[in-house]
Amino acid sequence: MTAGATALAWARARASGPLRVPAGTPAPDGMLRLPEPSGDGAWLVPQVPESAGTRVLAEMGLAGPLLEQPNDTARLLAAALRCCWEDPLAPIWPGVTVASAPVLGVFGEVTGPRDELAHRRSAVAGLRRLDQAGWLIWDETADTIRLGPRVALWNASDLTTLRQLWRSMPGPASVPGQTSVPGQAPVPEQAP
Repeated sequence: MTAGATALAWARARASGPLRVPAGTPAPDGMLRLPEPSGDGAWLVPQVPESAGTRVLAEMGLAGPLLEQPNDTARLLAAALRCCWEDPLAPIWPGVTVASAPVLGVFGEVTGPRDELAHRRSAVAGLRRLDQAGWLIWDETADTIRLGPRVALWNASDLTTLRQLWRSMPGPASVPGQTSVPGQAPVPEQAP
């Protein structure tokens, strides 16, 4: 890849986060190429040193941590991890696509009792923030969620912590109103 193409890819990543590119697109220097499970494209994700703090990210023009509503946003990401990462011993990327209902159910379990409207508003705002930053891919039309390309950058130490978190959280099958179907994401129970 030419220096100009590399610079352009980095500029685009600075402006909009992880880049969705056609299948077969090479990764520029300093970026990780993550193929889509369907094979119809890939993501280019900037790799930065693990020790890079907010100041370094700002100098590189890359998005830092999501600070707006950090508690609910972190809980929503944790709920999505619990639902979209079926096996914590398997690689985290790409995970599986699940309906929004199980993720919102787990989110409700970890946030505690709330007014249903406030819970939904908080969840939708968190989904938008996480989708925009590349942590999740939320298909609002299809009402599905899957892990975004940024999760592939977590290191072994991060994954060890996330595995412990995963095991400590309620699973989608333990959320009232959800049942588990082997090999598929949990689905809402049907009324008799």
